[in-house]
Amino acid sequence: MEAQGAPAAGVASRSATAVVLLLLGLTLVLIVLAFPAGIYAVFNGGLSSQYTAGSFVPTYLWVGPTVALLPFPVPIGGLFVLLLAIYAGMFALGFTQAKRPLQAVDEALHTGVGGLLSSPFFVIIVSIGFLNFTALVVLGVTQAVAGSPGNPFSNVDPLLEFGSLTFAPLRETIGFRVVLIGLVALVLSMGKPLREALKSLWRPSAAYEGLAVGGATSLIIWAATAASAATFGVCHVTCGGGGGWEWAKVPEAVWGGIVLGYVYVRYGLHVAVLAHWGVDYMWSVFAFFGQSAYGIPVNSTTQVFALNYLFYVDMLLLFGVVSFLLVVYLGIRRVVAGRARREPILVDKEPAWEGAAEP
Repeated sequence: MEAQGAPAAGVASRSATAVVLLLLGLTLVLIVLAFPAGIYAVFNGGLSSQYTAGSFVPTYLWVGPTVALLPFPVPIGGLFVLLLAIYAGMFALGFTQAKRPLQAVDEALHTGVGGLLSSPFFVIIVSIGFLNFTALVVLGVTQAVAGSPGNPFSNVDPLLEFGSLTFAPLRETIGFRVVLIGLVALVLSMGKPLREALKSLWRPSAAYEGLAVGGATSLIIWAATAASAATFGVCHVTCGGGGGWEWAKVPEAVWGGIVLGYVYVRYGLHVAVLAHWGVDYMWSVFAFFGQSAYGIPVNSTTQVFALNYLFYVDMLLLFGVVSFLLVVYLGIRRVVAGRARREPILVDKEPAWEGAAEP
C-alpha cells in the first residue's frame, strides 16, 4: 500500500494501471466462466462412461506427507458443488475485505499501479497470474534439461481426474501448508489471547507481528515454509495419493510450494487456496468442458477449444507476464525504499485489510 502523501501518478503510471486493469478484467471474466463450465462438465454426463455425478467414490485428505483416507465414500457431484461453494466464498471474502476493489483502483490511478494490491481481491487474481506464469517457465526449463514430468492422470477416468484437480487446492493447502506451517505458527502464538492465536493459523505472519524482523519467531515460520515447499515438491513423486509424476516435476512443484507458502504466511489461507485453484482448476476446467460439451478429448495436445486456448494465452503471454512484471517491480521498489531509509525496518506490518473480514 502506498504511503499517504505519495506523489500523484503520471501518465505512464496511469497507462500501466489501465493495461493491468484491462488484462485483470479479462482474467476475471475467465474465472467467472470457469464456475458454470465446471458444473456443466460434471453434470452433463459427457466426461465418463463409468461414473456419473451421483456416483459415490472414496477420497482422501493430506496430513503433511501422509494420506488419510476418508472412512466413507462421497458423491462426486455433491463434493464438486461443495468445493465450488467454498472457493466462491473465499473470493467473496477477498472482495469484501478492505480495501474494496474500486477503492484500490482509485488509489492506483492516483498513486501508482502498486495501489491495486491494497485490495486482497486483486492480490488473489495477481497471485494466480504470477504463479501460473512462473510455474510454466520453471516447468519449461526443467523439461528442456530433464525431460518429461510425466502424467499420473493418463489412465484415470476424466470425471475422477477433474474431481481430484478440483479438490487439490483445498486438500493440499490444508495438508501441506496449514499442517506444516500454520500449526507451527499456532504453537509459537501460545500465550496470546485465543482469537489472536487462531489468527496465526489463518495467516501465520500474525504470529510475529510487532516483533523484530529476523527474530526467532519469523525465522522458524519461514523455515517451516521452506520445509513445506520441499515436502510438497517431493510428494508429487513419492507420496501415496500424490505420486505418479517423474522427478522432472519436482522443481515446478517446489516453486509452487514456495509461492503458495509465501501468500499463505503473508496474506492468509484464502489467498493460498485460490492461487492454487487458479493453477489446478483453471488450467483444466475448459478442457473438461470441451470434452463434455463437444467431445474434444481432455488430453488433446492441441488447444482447439477457444476458452482453453484463451486462458493459455492469457497466462503465458498476457496477464501472467504482467503479473510477473508487477510483482518484480514492487519487490525492487520495496528493496530500494528500504535501503533509502536510514533506520532499519524493525517490525513486519500486517496487511492493510487486516480486521475488515478476517476470520
